[in-house]
Amino acid sequence: MKVNISNIIVSINKNQEKEIYKELEKNGISRDNIENLKYLKKSIDSRKKNDIKFIYTLEITLKKNINLEKYSKLSLAKDESYDKRIALYPKREVAVVGTGPAGLFSALRLAELGYIPIVFERGEEVDKRNITTDNFIKTSILNSNSNIQFGEGGAGTYSDGKLNTRIKSEYIEKVFKEFIECGAQEEIFWNYKPHIGTDVLRIVVKNLREKIKSLGGKFYFSSLVEDIEVKNNEINSLKILEVDSGKRYKYDIDKVIFAIGHSSRDTYKMLYSKGVAMENKPFAIGVRIEHLRKDIDKMQYGEAVSNPLLEAATYNMAFNNKKETRGTFSFCMCPGGEIVNASSEIGASLVNGMSYSTRNGKFSNSAIVVGVSEKDYGSQIFSGMHLQEELEKKNYEIVGNYGAIYQNVIDFMKNQKTSFEIESSYKMKLFSYDINNFFPDYIKRNLHSAFENWSKNKLFISNKVNLIGPETRTSAPVKILRDLKGESISIKGIFPIGEGAGYAGGIMSAAVDGIKIVDLAFSKKIIE
Repeated sequence: MKVNISNIIVSINKNQEKEIYKELEKNGISRDNIENLKYLKKSIDSRKKNDIKFIYTLEITLKKNINLEKYSKLSLAKDESYDKRIALYPKREVAVVGTGPAGLFSALRLAELGYIPIVFERGEEVDKRNITTDNFIKTSILNSNSNIQFGEGGAGTYSDGKLNTRIKSEYIEKVFKEFIECGAQEEIFWNYKPHIGTDVLRIVVKNLREKIKSLGGKFYFSSLVEDIEVKNNEINSLKILEVDSGKRYKYDIDKVIFAIGHSSRDTYKMLYSKGVAMENKPFAIGVRIEHLRKDIDKMQYGEAVSNPLLEAATYNMAFNNKKETRGTFSFCMCPGGEIVNASSEIGASLVNGMSYSTRNGKFSNSAIVVGVSEKDYGSQIFSGMHLQEELEKKNYEIVGNYGAIYQNVIDFMKNQKTSFEIESSYKMKLFSYDINNFFPDYIKRNLHSAFENWSKNKLFISNKVNLIGPETRTSAPVKILRDLKGESISIKGIFPIGEGAGYAGGIMSAAVDGIKIVDLAFSKKIIE
């Protein structure tokens, strides 16, 4: 018999295991009747700083059945069952363009169904990519095809590796299980804010690639899909550039999954020129805000900050400007993390954030971004992309290289340039600049309003807090339109997926989208 028990609340000042077993005893589950205990969820309640608690949900396999009716916290565990599916076109090749989470999980699903996924990635495999990105930090020589945006694992490989998501899907558990099997921490399965960290993600994506290969998949790195061939509104081949050798060749194929990522501007333009239907999409632009990690931890945990059970603290901030119907919010918060240069185009510079699995760095950072839409940047299909490009090029010109502009948050609020050098996790060139003069007025104005609103929190807004920017690539600036089965509404055989296509907003939702579209478009249920 398997049962679930929820809402076990334990103070962080108590022995967690001892208190959990006490609560189980109260609910009719003796220790000697437990065959297996599995954590389903662990969350934290830190609203009362002097009484922080963990809240647990558990699944328990019992040796002997018990009467559940006596105990309100207990319920019978549901056995998981998934629809069995078979391939519509067994053993056929399907191309996958991009190896971010959407691309990798679509390739895995294809291989599991018996297809042969042919995976093209413009960047390098993860070990080579890591060397290339390290060299960029040291030399400021950018490889425009292999960098923090492009390469095995996609942009998510150089991130905090957050796995929390707002979507509901039958595929979420599968994604977690695959990550764990490929080397991720087991606690991602039940932690209330699961994350992997960029150091572990590099191992995970490599192992995921090897699993796909063991099932018959093929990978071609440093292979840019430069063009496509379309006849009678149907794709029939890809034109590939081997980045290292400069050689070009054609690959005949009529089913292509495009998991290109939100920074593949050249690919967006190529697809649009071939008649692939797209539309403008809202996104957000702003800066990174950087605090000392100890200040964010204290802000969230109060006097309990030194408790060894507490991890580096996270936060979510939001401000709604009702007059403009516009939001300013934190995004991609990286506790104990680093601000990194996220450039992918020559002569253009921007920032992002990442964390390692331990999250034990001196600083914590987050994007603070303002929502932008077609009414701000124009109605042409690539107007939003052009706004991003203008700001990234402006930053490069101001700094004179692949660096970042910075300003103390108090100076920003006072409209004055910061006169001193700052200490930061950012490893490339920093240039003091009045960010009030950098962004369009509506972005500057809403950043001011948000910081003023948050300024009553003296740990969040103080003269120890700095802004580093710009942060321009929060999400895709366009959506590639598809039908209910994931196929392009204008070109048959093209299946746009993931964050770059406008259908996801992070690692988990992108991975889920990759699996979902393969199931919808390339398989059918077995009716037993």
